[in-house]
This record gives sequence, structure tokens and C-alpha cells, in this order.
Amino acid sequence: MNSFKNRGSAACAIVASTAFLAPAAPCFGQLLGDSTLDGRVDIADLLDVTSNMKLMCPVEPEPCSTDFNRNDRTDANDLMAVLENWGTVAGAGVASHESGNGAGDVDGGVPNAGSGVLNLVGPAPVLMDSIYYDQYSRSSNRSQLAHDLDQGMHTRRFNTEEGIGVLPYCYGGGVDYDADMHYTDQDLDDFEAWLDAHIPYDYDGPVVLDMEGDWWPMMDHASQATMDQIMDFYIEGLEYAESMRPNAQFGYWGLPKKSMTVSTYSGPGVDRLLQRSGAIFPDTYESNVGGNDAVRMQAHIEACLEKSKGEVPVYVQMSPRYRDQELGGWRHFHSNDELLRDQAIPALDARWTDAAGGTHRIAGLALWDAYVYVKQYTQEWYDLSIDEIIMLWDEVDFIHQGIYKDLKMALEAADVPSVIAEDVVAAPESDVAVSVPPAASEPAPVAAVASERTPPVIPTASTRKSSKKKVSTKKLSKKKSKKKKSKAKSKKKSKKSKAKKKSKKSKKKKKSKKKKKSKKKKKSKASKRSTKRKR
Repeated sequence: MNSFKNRGSAACAIVASTAFLAPAAPCFGQLLGDSTLDGRVDIADLLDVTSNMKLMCPVEPEPCSTDFNRNDRTDANDLMAVLENWGTVAGAGVASHESGNGAGDVDGGVPNAGSGVLNLVGPAPVLMDSIYYDQYSRSSNRSQLAHDLDQGMHTRRFNTEEGIGVLPYCYGGGVDYDADMHYTDQDLDDFEAWLDAHIPYDYDGPVVLDMEGDWWPMMDHASQATMDQIMDFYIEGLEYAESMRPNAQFGYWGLPKKSMTVSTYSGPGVDRLLQRSGAIFPDTYESNVGGNDAVRMQAHIEACLEKSKGEVPVYVQMSPRYRDQELGGWRHFHSNDELLRDQAIPALDARWTDAAGGTHRIAGLALWDAYVYVKQYTQEWYDLSIDEIIMLWDEVDFIHQGIYKDLKMALEAADVPSVIAEDVVAAPESDVAVSVPPAASEPAPVAAVASERTPPVIPTASTRKSSKKKVSTKKLSKKKSKKKKSKAKSKKKSKKSKAKKKSKKSKKKKKSKKKKKSKKKKKSKASKRSTKRKR
């Protein structure tokens, strides 16, 4: 069976009825509900069980750690074992939960004075789409090609059908529209026009201002005085944005940096900017492929929650890619399991408890990627045919769709909604991640969205020759057949309209002939009457 972690020995037997699973004490030193055998019952076990739901166990002696009642399959009774022992830690008893920050507790937090009731602050996290589709580009050619070829149609359709909203991104500096680290009247006019075109006035959701600029590399080693100047500039942009959309949650991508939340960091702080923001958008990007970064990422997000003092919502930005250590660039994809383990689950597990005992968690989780990488890392891009471009884009599209399916399952397993409250108006000609109409096309092949796969590499000129054989001819033939059908329909409509016009003309002619005949008859009758009178 598939699982998110390697299986150990089988879990101890439990007593279950057909309606529910009765609590049972752990045996053989193992914890009931702990399928991952890490000494606690948390989201990792819930994901493990739900991913193997209704599957039969392998043949012995291979272990089956999700089958707690030893009926040779993973079913609802095993799921109940996890839920009824949620938060239990090895050696602490079945009904006990961890105190403190509750790092692995999805419903997390600190119990209220021993009452066992969790004091969780704020709504449950939402899942969002932050992918930078070329439809959002300021380049008209790039945007038009993406529209014509329906770039990302499978992921966009899936997210729309599942109620996964889009997280708006204003690229190129945000309010500093040309990213030259100076606010001009032209910048403010351009940004205001962007807001008017793409963000409704009453929108109250998050908006990312992507302003890294020349100051970005300076932040780690700048003096506090220099950092204060940088923060003043950033805050000035926030104030202008908020004056135009007072209900929106504006904030800057990537702050605080991961380097700023480690215990050894001694550089300048950005807490004043974070607490002034309407939202913060820390990233969990990592290139330690194969390594386990879950602890590091969870500590980073918990530090972000602490720095925001629980008053500013935290929307975590994940990336499915990692850098090539030799060639550079974000060329390769993590496996879905590694992305969930090192980025998604640590973000969902992150907790910070304030002085009043309230437990805070993230407000949302989003996946960021950019289709421009396909162009950057494909040799001889301008020599590609349309069919080859579609093939490369579809490969990335299916990866994104598979990731979102797994992310949705992770949030559902944690019993949290994956719907963003507000929709944002589509913006095809701007560098902002806003809603794109869903594609009305065939469902993605099951094989293309399988969650377990080796990390693919964007094809280059050398790999493209072998990948040409994998081009979906069915898809192209369907598009051609659709065009033919539409042409045939239009021909039929034109023929019908011509026939209708002819019938109308013939009817008019007949009516005119009848009128002429009736007029002649009337004239003849009148002439007869006049002759009779004369006589």
C-alpha cells in the first residue's frame, strides 16, 4: 500500500464494532493510531490512513501499519482509531495531549486550564492557487499565446470545480509598479488602474505585493537604520494600497525570510513591517532534495506566527521546485510526498500560543510556480511547434493538478475547508494571479496526476526528441474534430438561415400576388357595378 512514510511493524489490535471503534490501549509498546510510528498521533497518521482507505493489506510478512484492528484492510475503524486518539503522545496516555505549542496537533493549541477544550483562534486554513500562469503576463504576446492554447486548463478547472480560490499577485514591484525603488505619480496611477481592473472595491481577501527589488539581498546584513528606511518605503506602499482598497489584506511576498527566523540570526528585524501589514506571505521554498526539512520549516512558520503576534494572518507560499545545484535555476520538481512532508504538513502543523492561552495557526496555504520556467529551461524554445509547446505545458499542468489533489486531501484529512471566501475578477493582461475561466475540456488522464512519481525534469532539446512520441494525438484529434464539428454546425446554420430567407421571400411574393389579384377583382367588380348603374 502507498503511504507518506515508510511502514514499521503492524500496529496493535483493537476492538471495534460495526458502528464505531471502541478505544483500546496500546500494546507491544506501540501507540494506537500511530501508523507512522513516530510516537504521536497527528496529521501524518491521518494522511497515511486516508491515503490507504479501502485498500487490502499486503501479504505477510510485509507490515500493514494502518490496519489497527488486523482485519487485513484499512477501513473506517482504522480511521476512527486515529481520530479518537488524536494528539496522543507515547507515554502520556490515550486521552492526553501535548501542552505548549502543539506542533503536530491540527486542531492544536493549549487546553483551557485542564478542561480539555482547545482555545483555537481564527478560522481554519484555506487552500489557494498562486500559480503564475502566462495569462497574467503584462506581455501581450505571452498572454495571448497562453489564452489561445488554454495554458494550465486542467489545474484551473480542477481548482474552480473544487472551490479553490486564486490568491492575487501584483508582480513587478506592487505599488512601485516599475520596481525602481522609487514611487512616482506614474507608479501610483498604474497601480490604481491595476486595482480598478482586477480587484473589486469591497474585496476583503489577501493580496500579495511582489516587491523584492535591489534591497532584497541587503536585508540580511543591513544595519537596523538601513532596514528602517527600507521598511518605511514598504509601509508607504502598504498605506497607498490600503487607501485604494481598505478591506483588502495587503502584504509582501517572502517576509520574513527563512534566514531571519533561525535562532542564530543577529541581523536587523522586520517585525514593525510585519505587524503593520494586512497579511504576511512567508515562503517554504527549499532545495534540499531528499533531505527532511519538516522541522526547520515548521519552526520558520511558527516564528512567523509569533512575529505577527497572532494579529496578522499568515498565508504560506510553497514551491514544487528545487534548484539545480550545477546549472542553477528552479529546474526540477519535488515528489508530491516530499512537498507534503517538508512544506505542506509543517505549515498546517505550525502553532503559536499567546499569553492569554489562545492558539494561532496559518490562515492559508498556496502553491506558487511559473510557466515562464518552461520557456527559460527549454533549449530552442522559439523553434518549437505549437504541439510541442502544448506537450511541455501539459506536463507541468498535470504535475500541478496532482499536487492540488494531494493538498486538498491533506486539508480535508485535517477537517478544514479548502475554499477561499471571495472570488477575484479575472485579469488576462496583467501580472497578477487572479481567476481565469475554467477550461471546458477532457478530464486529465489518471496516470498523469498520480501522486507518487519520480521528480520530472523540464524537457530540453535532447530529451524532447524522445518525448515527442508521448504527445497525446487523441487530444489534438479531439480539438480538430471539435473544430470540424463547429464548422459543420455553422454551415448547417447558414444553410438553414438561407432557406428561411428564401421561404420568407417566396411568402412575400405570394402575398403580393394575392394582393394584386384581389385588387384586380375589386376593380373589375367596381367597373361592373358602374356599368350597371349607367344602364
